[in-house]
Amino acid sequence: MLRTIRDKLDYLSRMTGRSESEIVAEAIDEGLTELYRKYIIELYLSGELERKLAIAELGEEIVDEFDYAKSSVEQDIKWGLKDE
Repeated sequence: MLRTIRDKLDYLSRMTGRSESEIVAEAIDEGLTELYRKYIIELYLSGELERKLAIAELGEEIVDEFDYAKSSVEQDIKWGLKDE
């Protein structure tokens, strides 16, 4: 069943006992936080943001995970191209 934003807002307000404005404020905050995080990750992975600054914003564990993932992809690409 597809629900409209209004349906979701009404439901959350009823189920949590919170006002619609509180729920909207939380949704905006969480959405902006996620967009900010995504942007920081993109800048770091593209080399436009230093590791130290990325760690300050995201935490060392998250940056380590992205370093590992990037390294793995780079190794896979090298392996795939070695026969050419």
